[in-house]
Amino acid sequence: MESDKKVNLINRFLISCSGASLELLKDCPRFEITKYSSIGLTILFTAILAVVSSFFALSIIFDYLFLNIALAFLWGAIIFNLDRYIISSMRSSDNKLNDLIRAIPRFIIAIIIALIISKPMEMQIFKSEINSFLKVENTSLISDVDKKYSSLLEDNSRKKSIAENQYKELLLIREQYYQDYKCECDGTCGTKRRGRGVECFSKKEKYETFQTEIESEKIKRDVILEKLIYDETTVKSQIYEEKELIKASLSYGLMDQIRALSSLDSKSSFFIVLMFVMIEIAPILTKIMSSKGPYENLILEYEKKFEMNYLKALDNLDHERVKNKKLKEMSTRFEIKSKEKQIQDIVKQDAYDRYEKIRSDLQNKISDN
Repeated sequence: MESDKKVNLINRFLISCSGASLELLKDCPRFEITKYSSIGLTILFTAILAVVSSFFALSIIFDYLFLNIALAFLWGAIIFNLDRYIISSMRSSDNKLNDLIRAIPRFIIAIIIALIISKPMEMQIFKSEINSFLKVENTSLISDVDKKYSSLLEDNSRKKSIAENQYKELLLIREQYYQDYKCECDGTCGTKRRGRGVECFSKKEKYETFQTEIESEKIKRDVILEKLIYDETTVKSQIYEEKELIKASLSYGLMDQIRALSSLDSKSSFFIVLMFVMIEIAPILTKIMSSKGPYENLILEYEKKFEMNYLKALDNLDHERVKNKKLKEMSTRFEIKSKEKQIQDIVKQDAYDRYEKIRSDLQNKISDN
């Protein structure tokens, strides 16, 4: 093994991206360095795509360039770290089926990440189609406003036509009465007598009475037409306001574009998603398909050494714990014995003091006698 093997700066960076240990790879053959550099490059490309994809998505939501760039790099860092952890936590073994089964949760995570990354990229790729779809949709919404109020406008127009036609009919009748009146007075029709006769005055009175009725009907017609024109103006104003409101809401949001994207051709979208899924799961597939190499063996060796050292330290700790326990028990016993001795000394001293006192009292009594 070549422990002093030199690794250039680019390979160092890519190995760091893959989550592999450079110190261990220095003790491995050159092909292991190449393999993990390739894995690191794939993870790096995935992170770059995540940054670009999230920037497109954030540009739809926010209008602040620096904020979008900062959040895009933050999202790229999250994806990079997650991919790096997924790859570095995988261990190859001699049983590929077990490796594949153990990698299923990682596959699921990778596919979810790919779906999240691919969606903004799809929206950017199909931007013109999405805008066209949304414009057609909004044009349809505007035409729906006309359809919504068309029945009201048609009914209003019909009522205006009825009022106008009724008044025109009255004008025709008035004209007919006037012609009858003039004809009778001129002697060209009716009694054929020229002059102001009874029939002439009768038809004149009939014409003038009808003229009065027409003036009354004209007032009624004007009131009706004025109301109908006011209603028509109100409806047209409402139509205009609703159309302007729809036009003002033409700033397509993220969810609108996602909805529009789902309505487009699904085959093109599927291939783009598939491409991102393949990019995302490529490092995992590389780890699974690769045979158990020197780097994996070194990891197992270091893990076993660590486990042995840990168990040894644990045994030493247990030994120290037992030793301390015994020392504590001995200290406790010694303390108990010491206290017992102190009690015995106290009892002896007390007995001696009583004895001395009794002896002193006896001597005093003897001396008094």
